[in-house]
Amino acid sequence: MAPLERREEGITVLQLATRIGNIKIVDLLITAGADINVLPARQDGRTALQAAAEGGHEVIVDKLLQAGADINAEPTEDSGRTALQAAAGGGH
Repeated sequence: MAPLERREEGITVLQLATRIGNIKIVDLLITAGADINVLPARQDGRTALQAAAEGGHEVIVDKLLQAGADINAEPTEDSGRTALQAAAGGGH
C-alpha cells in the first residue's frame, strides 16, 4: 500500500501515526506531501489533528498546525468532537 493512501479500515497512515504519537512517521509523511486535512473515515472519526490532540501529542499538534492543519475541522458523526474538545476530553 502506498503510504499516503487509506488503510483497509479507512484511516490514513498519517491519522494512524498521529493517534499513536509517532513523530518520526508524522514528519516523514508531512514532508512527503500527505494531506493533513483529509476527512476522517466514519469508523475512525478523527482528523490527524483531532487524533493528536486527543492523545495529548503536543509536538505533533504543533507540527500539524504549522503545516496548515484546519483547527476548525468539523467532527464526524461518530466522534462528535473538535480538536479542542478531543484534547480536553483526553485530559490535556
